[in-house]
Amino acid sequence: MQPENNPNQHLAQHNALINARFSMIPLQMRLFVSMLARQDFGQTEFRSHLIPIKELILDSQAGSAYERVDAMCRNILEFKIYIEKLEPQTRRRTKKPAFTYINLISTASWEPELGGVVASFNVDALPYLLQLQEAGNFTTADLQEVQKLKSPAAMRIYWLLKEYAEFGRRTMSVQDLRFVLNVQDHEYPQFRSFKAKILEPARDQLALTDIPFSYEVQRQGKVVQRVSFQFARKVPTKKVPVLPEVPWAAALLELGLKPDSIKQVEEQLQANEYDEGYLRFVVDRVGSQYRLGKIKKPAGAIYKALVEKYLLSDYLESKRVADPPRKAIAAKKTAGATEVIEIAYSMTEVQAMYDNPGPYAKKNRLPTFEAHLEAIYLCQGFVLEERAGQAWLVKKQG
Repeated sequence: MQPENNPNQHLAQHNALINARFSMIPLQMRLFVSMLARQDFGQTEFRSHLIPIKELILDSQAGSAYERVDAMCRNILEFKIYIEKLEPQTRRRTKKPAFTYINLISTASWEPELGGVVASFNVDALPYLLQLQEAGNFTTADLQEVQKLKSPAAMRIYWLLKEYAEFGRRTMSVQDLRFVLNVQDHEYPQFRSFKAKILEPARDQLALTDIPFSYEVQRQGKVVQRVSFQFARKVPTKKVPVLPEVPWAAALLELGLKPDSIKQVEEQLQANEYDEGYLRFVVDRVGSQYRLGKIKKPAGAIYKALVEKYLLSDYLESKRVADPPRKAIAAKKTAGATEVIEIAYSMTEVQAMYDNPGPYAKKNRLPTFEAHLEAIYLCQGFVLEERAGQAWLVKKQG
């Protein structure tokens, strides 16, 4: 086996792995980074990699260094991380997280004749490291920046902040931060010692990377409850989609929907999944809920209602109440005569629509079926006819 001469310059991890609970020693950290740099993220399975000794031992002192690498290989096979389970199909994080223990590395052996360590990731780690473009919910970093970090805690904090690079701020409770970094209860029990041993060294190391940070502490009384990290916000470099120059797109943009979301709405409109009337219906409905305090983020609610179309049945019902759908039974046209279109509904169908309304129609339904017939059909020119022993509502136009 030959070592790969050109490791990937871009690293990627699923955000669930970034927020998993584990701690490493520096030698394990360097092995992890070197293996991460050798992943082909489009692959469907892991393979073994030869990591040269020079990437693992920075202060090589002959025999003792090799002994440390050999010991690390034996111990790392028992190395476990406490990580969030993902949805089986989408590999997305769940609303109510559930955690499990997995081994990160499946094989690791010091091979003196090859001049390095042969190692591979455990198959249980596959959802968190491969095919991330398809899974989404992942973070990338440059290898050169990560290699500047000397301590595992600094590397973990680097990735935690990288995940929030577009926001420029991340606030974590001291309890959550200790959890992710796997700092045990007996380690640095006072915040001042946690600050001196973890936060300050990390700040000094990250000052040399692409995400230097400062931080503030938030107290409850005299007890530090949260740490708020501040860093330069990274504006996404991806190309912003060209939005259609139409009023509805401008309105959605003003309401806070992102260009990618508006583009998705445009695709649904073009596919005739709904019409512009549904957009107005959703904006009005969500606006009412927002004013009543039932939702906090109207842009997200509007996007969800449009993409998932869960208000579409209400919208169609409201249209049916205001303007009954037209079912052409027959269209007759004679030479020199105007085309006559006949619209007809069986009374059975009309009764079923009245008895089983959607949520919107139920709220606006008239108290009796007779009143419903008069207001929706008879006053609009429909007349009752008997056809084949059944009652029909018929309207002729033309």
